[in-house]
Amino acid sequence: MNTKKVKNILIIALVSLFASCKDDNTLNIQQPDFIATSLSANLAIESGQEFELFVPDNEEGVVYIWTIPDMLGMLEGQGTNRIKVIPTIEGGVIPQKSIGVVAKRGNTESYTRWLYKDITILIPPPTLENYRTKRYGTKTWMIENLNEAGTMGNLGRMYDNDPDKAAIYGRLYSWHEAMTGIPNATAAQNPYAWGSSGTDDAGNPYTVDGTYANLYNIQVQGACPKGWHVPNMNDWYDLIAAIKDEYGIPGSTLGDVANTKDGYIMGAARNVGILNSLALTTWGVVSPYLKGSSPISANGLWSGGTTFPYGGNATFPGGEYPLYKDLSSTIEFNILPSGRRTAAGVFNDEGIYSYHWVAYRGTANSNNPMRVTVASGNANFSNGFHDPLDSFCLRCVANY
Repeated sequence: MNTKKVKNILIIALVSLFASCKDDNTLNIQQPDFIATSLSANLAIESGQEFELFVPDNEEGVVYIWTIPDMLGMLEGQGTNRIKVIPTIEGGVIPQKSIGVVAKRGNTESYTRWLYKDITILIPPPTLENYRTKRYGTKTWMIENLNEAGTMGNLGRMYDNDPDKAAIYGRLYSWHEAMTGIPNATAAQNPYAWGSSGTDDAGNPYTVDGTYANLYNIQVQGACPKGWHVPNMNDWYDLIAAIKDEYGIPGSTLGDVANTKDGYIMGAARNVGILNSLALTTWGVVSPYLKGSSPISANGLWSGGTTFPYGGNATFPGGEYPLYKDLSSTIEFNILPSGRRTAAGVFNDEGIYSYHWVAYRGTANSNNPMRVTVASGNANFSNGFHDPLDSFCLRCVANY
């Protein structure tokens, strides 16, 4: 073989190699970007509700092939960068790396992009005869106060013994009544004494020791309807977190809240929860999002005006802060100023305060249980430990 012929062969080989590399680069397809969803941040959705999965990419000439598990049904969008799906199960968890997508052009496919997150399919929320209920996050609450008098008509009491007020506020219950469902229950009849332990009404072990591990998630039916329980520490914390997430409540820092006089932060971790009051200067504007009705000056039920004065500190400037938020009518938690009856039998604070029992006794005051409070005169969602013979209103949460 002469030198010229060898040279020509080498040139042809190099040209072919270059063309091959060029073709490979042309056909090479990049892995799709991270998979996103139309779900809220907790990646939970009720059974039977549609949602979308998508990637930001939308390259011309590229087909997007999706893989989904049997727990989801494809409604539309296969072949595109956005699909619509619907759960095919009543409840459960779609595990991570069971939803994926590849980009395809011709016979060439990218690597699969997987969703490395679980998606929770929620069982349809329970309903409760004679009460309005609503799901916040994964938990379903009564959005009005309990108004059950028991089989003999003597469980709890009406504010001022007035049936019209009970129709608005529900009945008021001592903590012993709330936790047992026994009319005029005494401490001796209430098994949830400090240091006690057992199995709660949802089948979970508990110890009344004030700790996150043993008491924050206790589910006690008490005066609540069957399948429902007196709200525990986690329930109240999760409610505040879910409302912030689902309704877009602003506030990443306390500085944000101070600058806008709007929104709140999650001012404590879940294992601390609502152990300390959710005050303006530590959480932000919380209770205005939970209130039902409006002030008396606007033909509502709450005393006072629509704002309250705060003197100011290093973070929060002095000035007027809101007591009500229009968004509360959409949130619908509907806390009303139901007042209380003291252990001495005196009714007071109607229009001023709404007191709610919590299924909790803490180390700081093991004799008295916790209550949370919304007031007419500030934005705090406060708490304290009260005489268990005081009578407060009661919300119930569906067992989970």
